[in-house]
Amino acid sequence: MAPGAGGAGNVMAPDAVSTPLLLPDTTAGVREIVGGAFAAREPLRIQGAGTWRQAGPPVCSLRTLSLAGLAGIIEYVPGDLTLTAWSGTTLAELSHATAAHGQWLGLDPAGARHGTIGATIATASAGPLAHAFGTPRDLVLGLECVTGYGEVVHAGGRVVKNVAGFDLVRLNTGAWGTLGPVTALTLRLRAVPVHDVTLAIRVDGEAHLATLLAILRAPTMSFLAMEWVDGDTARRLGVGDGTDIVLVRLGGNDAFVRGQRAAIENAASCAPTDPAVWAALATRDALAAVVARFSGPVSGLPSRIGMLRALRSRCQGSIVLHATVGRGIVRLIADEAEAPVRDVLSATAADERVIVERQPDAWWDDAPDAFATGLAGRVRAAFDPAHICNRRQAAHA
Repeated sequence: MAPGAGGAGNVMAPDAVSTPLLLPDTTAGVREIVGGAFAAREPLRIQGAGTWRQAGPPVCSLRTLSLAGLAGIIEYVPGDLTLTAWSGTTLAELSHATAAHGQWLGLDPAGARHGTIGATIATASAGPLAHAFGTPRDLVLGLECVTGYGEVVHAGGRVVKNVAGFDLVRLNTGAWGTLGPVTALTLRLRAVPVHDVTLAIRVDGEAHLATLLAILRAPTMSFLAMEWVDGDTARRLGVGDGTDIVLVRLGGNDAFVRGQRAAIENAASCAPTDPAVWAALATRDALAAVVARFSGPVSGLPSRIGMLRALRSRCQGSIVLHATVGRGIVRLIADEAEAPVRDVLSATAADERVIVERQPDAWWDDAPDAFATGLAGRVRAAFDPAHICNRRQAAHA
């Protein structure tokens, strides 16, 4: 929060589950609530369906604005591979609707499928499919949002090529609701591949992983997903014996999949595995105390894995590590909030390549407010000048 942004005379109550819930079912309703909060300088917590409530830093709010009432598909044009939905629509609903036309949204963020598309885009959460289809910023074509002063704004469009004007679509993607609630989204879809095959490749340490990366990232290789999973997690998922693995997801017609599989088998020891492993991996962090993403160059992935593996050796509780290989992102999931984990997160608090999704409230004291200063702070000042939406608690600002 910027100093003084809340205005004088307001009593800032810490966020709590008992915060009164506002549940509008129209954009006009959202606009009225945000506009009224701006006039009164009262902070709002913005949330989707509330299924991921403990994510992000603690915020100061007098009331919670839930977008769960804005649910359903507004327009679906299978011929254009585009779909527009209210932000409270769940990922499961989107999957069901698009599957009927042999299409899907190439987005598989961590968490259960009853999470909403609005929360997924607001947090820019991506999963292993980002290897082929990109991050949420690559999949959102347009959106409708309400600014922090109560104005309804439409950005982007339904067509795939739309680059005119200020890119408010990308700014809102990953803004964690700090620019105002996103009420509707237009998304780019993909055709479901004819064949969808998953292979598990054994990896004998970081040096072997570096060698494999050179092979699997060759221009002739094209996968839907390529995810490194630590040995202990692979064993618990039932796809390994305790050795690290790389899960490769192949999609396409029969000839393409057979050719890609033959190329992998020529280079490494692998075996087909149950594709249900992707869903099991996505739900692994449901009850974790700490979840963080460590990004960087793909070439540095083995060293990042080595660093986090050393961290795990200093902890008593369970720590899961897996990495979206092609994007160089390692995901750390700790079931317990232990001191060594906090030490690492504190040391990287100013590193923009480390994004903490979840940690104990007190730990956020070590993390600066990424939306209060610099370019992000100036953008927020334009769209939410009073910091009405998802304002961090003063002690953490």
